[in-house]
Order: sequence, then structure tokens, then C-alpha cells
Amino acid sequence: MVAEPIAVATVSGKAYYIIVSELKKRRISFLSLRSDEAVPLGVKVVITTASEREKVDFPHILIFEDFKDTEELIERALMIIQNKDKYEEVIVGVDPGKRLGIAITADGKVLKVLTTSSICEATSSIIRILEIIGGDRKVVKIGNGAKEYQKSLSELLDKNLTSDVLLESVEEYRTTKASKKAESWRKDLRDGISAIEITRRSGRIIKRNEKSEHTGGKRKSSLS
Repeated sequence: MVAEPIAVATVSGKAYYIIVSELKKRRISFLSLRSDEAVPLGVKVVITTASEREKVDFPHILIFEDFKDTEELIERALMIIQNKDKYEEVIVGVDPGKRLGIAITADGKVLKVLTTSSICEATSSIIRILEIIGGDRKVVKIGNGAKEYQKSLSELLDKNLTSDVLLESVEEYRTTKASKKAESWRKDLRDGISAIEITRRSGRIIKRNEKSEHTGGKRKSSLS
């Protein structure tokens, strides 16, 4: 039997619950082990705790306590699975509207899909995602189907994203058709499917506001 690429090796109930909750939320399959168990073939990364580190005999280990949160931990695990230290291109696709669908792809692979009804929350999520996921080229592509929402979102992103992130306006025509192919999916996830389609399309560059751009470090957020 081929093992899952991610193994969670710990007897700590608290750590296990936190790690596994994030994996399940993102529908990422994993293998559960005790820290002293042999790691099966097929596993590419083991997640464990600092106190159990010495018990795990494996070359690629991530320590739960070393990361600011589980989102950052899981993103790092996904990079190890793909044998990458850094992605060449990270694209965030956004299907704007009263409910916003957000999809994140890295080098063509879908990493995460989420939805929200708040533009401020969407902006915060995008900023956080791009901070966690390293990429030589980072692009946020926003669908143009809801002009008012696209304008509000692009203005917030322009004020809060670092200047190396490109913003693009993408034609949304027929993206909803792709989402309707999965009729069994819940309605809130269809916006995510449209967002995935948006990541795959070429867009028109939205000029960044030179007055708000900066050349390095993190910009002070204007969301609060």
C-alpha cells in the first residue's frame, strides 16, 4: 500500500488536533503515526512536535512549534512534497461579488480555494497567503464581472500589497459555466471554481498607484 505524502507523527492530542483540522479543512490526505513508528515508503514529509523530534527517523521533518500558524506549516509541507524551496509563479484568482471566490495556484497547481462575503477579509487573506507562499512572480487576477466589487478590491489590494505583486483584470465570460459542471458541489464552492478558472486566463494589467507603492519590506496595513 502506498502511503500518503504527509505524515503526522505525534502523541500530543492538542498538536494532532490542530494540524489535522487544517489538513481536513483543505482536503489534504495524510497518514497518522506515533512518533516512534517507522515511516512508510511514499511519505515525503513528517510533521511532529519539538519534544518528539528525536524519535522520528526521517530526513524531511517539520516541527509544529516552528511555525507561526498551521496554514504556514501546511504550505511548507506542500512545497517539500513538490521538491521546491520556492515557486516560480504564484497566482491568486478572485471571482468578486457579494460572495468572493478565491483560488491560489503555484506553478500551475491549485493549493487552496476559499470563499468570503467580505472584501476586507478577502484582502487580508490574499496578503497573508502571498506572505506565506514564496514566488519569483506573484500575480493577483481579479474577474471583471462585478465592476464595483472589482474596483473596491483592487484599490484595497493596491494600498496593502507589496509593490512586487502584479494586479490584473481578467475577463470573466464563461467562468461560471466551468463551475456549473460540478452540480453536486455546494453553491459557495462554485465561486471557488470560477476563481480557479480566472487564475488560468491572461488579463489586463491594473496600474499600481505610484504614491502608495513601496520598494521593500511589508506595507503597513490600512485594513484596520
